[in-house]
Amino acid sequence: MIRLLPLLVLAAPLLVQAADAPAAVVIAAYGDSTTAGVISSGGRNVISKENEMSYLQQMLQEKYGPDIRIENHGSPGAQVSELINAKESWEQRMAQSDASIILINYAINDARVFSGKNHAHGAESPQDFNRILTELVKTAKAHGKQVVLQQPNPLCGRAEQWNVWPYVYQINAVAREQQVPVVRQYELIKQQKTWNSQMSPDCIHPTKELYQIKAQQTFALLSQNFDAVFKSTH
Repeated sequence: MIRLLPLLVLAAPLLVQAADAPAAVVIAAYGDSTTAGVISSGGRNVISKENEMSYLQQMLQEKYGPDIRIENHGSPGAQVSELINAKESWEQRMAQSDASIILINYAINDARVFSGKNHAHGAESPQDFNRILTELVKTAKAHGKQVVLQQPNPLCGRAEQWNVWPYVYQINAVAREQQVPVVRQYELIKQQKTWNSQMSPDCIHPTKELYQIKAQQTFALLSQNFDAVFKSTH
């Protein structure tokens, strides 16, 4: 026993240091191909490393340090209902996730599928979209998560006929009803006179430059609303 005492004395400060070490702040981003970071190039859609979430993580780390991490769960072609209908339920995801902030960005594919009235493939009306999004927000909040909604980027060319605005309206409505912040990407980008010149040739996905602008807008909102949370990593 006497020989073990020095080891115990040495170990005690190490345990204190581990307990005092600040935990990383994890942000989990859920969305479609514009969350994943798809760009259209040469007639092909590819996932670029220079996307909104990578830019956003860089911006947050530059301001708050390296203990900010973003998990990108963007899935090309995804609708919001996929989070409800997935094999792993949203309830399970939120229970198991170590993220403290949840970003949710859908609407483009929801509008696209509904515009074709292809109900066999899970078309969601704007009202369905509101109901599902409300369920996602409530479940995440019940598990202690901070939720941030994101409007989609606007569409141009032939994709405009999908009419994404009613879904943007529902995002705003859910944000208001559930008292969560919303990044007004659609409205902010639309204010720029030449915004469509920053879209990929398919008129659905942003260019790298527009992804960076989207990241700046998300960064501004996160910094304003969660400054104390991010500073807790210091």
